[in-house]
Amino acid sequence: MRYAEFSNGTKIIDGERGIADLQILLCGLGASRVMIIGDRHMLSEGFLDKVKDSVSKGGEVAIGAVYLGENLQDSASILNDMYFVYMSNGCDGIVVCGSGKLVDYAKLLRLELSTQVKDISKFFNNSTIGRKVIDVPLIAIPYRFGVGNECNALAVYYDAQKKLSRNIFHELLSPDYCIIDGNIMSSASKSAMAYGVLNTLGKAIDGFIATHYAVVGIAIKQVDGHAIGKIFSKVALTNLRSKALDMLESSQEEKVMNFALESAYLTKGLDESGMGMVYSLALAISDVKGINYFECLPVAIRASLDFNLRVCSDKYSQALWSFVGWQEYSQYPQEDRAKGFVSCVKDFVDEILAKYVEEYTPITFNDDERQAVAIELSYNPHMLNNPRRFDPIAIKAVLK
Repeated sequence: MRYAEFSNGTKIIDGERGIADLQILLCGLGASRVMIIGDRHMLSEGFLDKVKDSVSKGGEVAIGAVYLGENLQDSASILNDMYFVYMSNGCDGIVVCGSGKLVDYAKLLRLELSTQVKDISKFFNNSTIGRKVIDVPLIAIPYRFGVGNECNALAVYYDAQKKLSRNIFHELLSPDYCIIDGNIMSSASKSAMAYGVLNTLGKAIDGFIATHYAVVGIAIKQVDGHAIGKIFSKVALTNLRSKALDMLESSQEEKVMNFALESAYLTKGLDESGMGMVYSLALAISDVKGINYFECLPVAIRASLDFNLRVCSDKYSQALWSFVGWQEYSQYPQEDRAKGFVSCVKDFVDEILAKYVEEYTPITFNDDERQAVAIELSYNPHMLNNPRRFDPIAIKAVLK
């Protein structure tokens, strides 16, 4: 079992039976009666039973309630239900086992409970309100690697009135622990793993490929002494491709778990600067097209790269000059490195889709949908490429 900790506070623990020490961790956080959040898939696979057994082992922590999330599109309704279940059962801590929206809602529930601010819209923009009033422990156990929201201070809330997703950043959204359990991770399908690879790749691109070189320069110039720079160099730039393909081809649980852990590291590094262009594009496309976020990742990765080539090719090449690894493009002269890198990444995306996601259907856009995506991005103040600087015309042009 290994342990890691970074600046946003979430402690990452991984191991073959990572959830075995849940009861000890909860006691250390001061929880005595917890609410377990999961879904029917986790229940049918038997993982929720394992979580329940680990929580109640020793008798010092009781299970106050088990909540199974359904119809996760309706954020307001889900949060109201979770709040009612938590309060009516006298809970004082949360354990969420799942990924994506389920983890986001558990984090938002913690934010409501900790700050005693029940109106989530108060957190749509950066604000000084919402300081911790009571302590609500939160432990997240992901079952799909590469997502990363179980390790950061970001949550996505679907605003039903405006029909768009809102990114919310708050320090209280960081779980106390992220437990990466090898038994849970290795049960994922090859398709799910492939999308996890693409999500990790997208976050790696977001970390260094920004509209303005000054934004990414911090991580590049301080790579030897800065935690974020170390993570990007190790995960994103040195051998991401070889590790991803090796993991997808292997049935070894250890390789799956190692990739999951590095994906978590990468997300922790991104936490301070926002989730970036790829993430924001994929989320906007998902809302506009009504398609699962993961299915939108390939087009978002390609469009983000094309956007940077179109808008800031000089600074883009300058940033790439400091990259390590990715030998496929290192042969190019400096002025052609950006195009070489884009070509290399696109080939990698195509390779992943062709080998492991047979059901993937290419996404196309009409003019109204391109406009809608650009409008959604304008509501995302936390995008690494700040909306005050991104070019809506260029965004629409790269959505082919």
